[in-house]
Amino acid sequence: MHRVSSSRQIPIPGPTGQQRNTATPVSRATKPDAGDRSVGAWLMSMQGSLGNAAVSRMITQARGRGVAVQRKVPGPDAPDRHHTADPTAHPEWPLFHTLMTEAGFSKDVVQSLWQLVLGGLREQETINPASADPTLTRTERRRRREDNSWYHQAVEMLRENNGFATPKMALWSGGLDVCRYAQSKGYTPMEFTRAGKAFNELEYHRDWQLQGPLWNILSKFYVEQATGPVHIFLRTYDPDSVLMGREVPHLRQLQRINPDVELLWHPLYTTEHGQIMEISRNRELVDEAVFPTRDMCVAVLYEYLQYHHNERNARAARSYEEMHKELSKNIHGKSAQG
Repeated sequence: MHRVSSSRQIPIPGPTGQQRNTATPVSRATKPDAGDRSVGAWLMSMQGSLGNAAVSRMITQARGRGVAVQRKVPGPDAPDRHHTADPTAHPEWPLFHTLMTEAGFSKDVVQSLWQLVLGGLREQETINPASADPTLTRTERRRRREDNSWYHQAVEMLRENNGFATPKMALWSGGLDVCRYAQSKGYTPMEFTRAGKAFNELEYHRDWQLQGPLWNILSKFYVEQATGPVHIFLRTYDPDSVLMGREVPHLRQLQRINPDVELLWHPLYTTEHGQIMEISRNRELVDEAVFPTRDMCVAVLYEYLQYHHNERNARAARSYEEMHKELSKNIHGKSAQG
């Protein structure tokens, strides 16, 4: 793994992971003197180019939202350039640097990760057109999109620095408040890990297709760290989601090697007052209800929504609508044992 200090360069990985002879230095145009590497100096530098209020507003807004931010398509104000020639010129660099440094990552690691992510955005511009070959299968296209050596090096750096490590892993589906609910119960979704808190605050680039593969790679990396029980919180069931289509299958593979990787499922329902509760085997709302298989969990969730959901409860409307959509596709008859 190649790391970058304030006076070093990071080699550009080629499409197959081999390094080219050229290198992209971190521009010094907006950086303080190499000898002054304090957080204050870095922020002071960026405040000079963006303005005091802009940097303070970015950090305040991020903290005001809470630490977990739902991964979503970037908004119209997201950056439209990857800024690989000068990573510190990217408008979200001050926020990323501050959050990662506060999480305990060294300045060299933060700087290297930032270069790798932005380099990955640029590399993805080349990868995506090639992966659109209509002769490829869906799986082959996905694999090509995720064959981004910059993103994979970023993941390796996170691995070396315990970026997503957690003793009580949690996965979730059904909205950001489900993620927060899991965290409130003592579990750690990826969004609440050391690096996840920072990575999820940013939009990176306006074109989601450039960063989507990064999240798939990070998600796979996160679940591959499982060494014990993994708690999965479901308020909606979507068989085509990243959770069901990518994360759970990776965990199934791990189970063949390590039987301690047990999947524990929690069906959830949100009351009219906004309180998230778990659904018991008797279809009652309780503080905790854990099921050993996906199918049992999904069956309880569906049946509660079908027979006990109050249609005037707007807070559970999405779950109810998703249930009807999946039932119309005969999902019960097609699902395999979880």
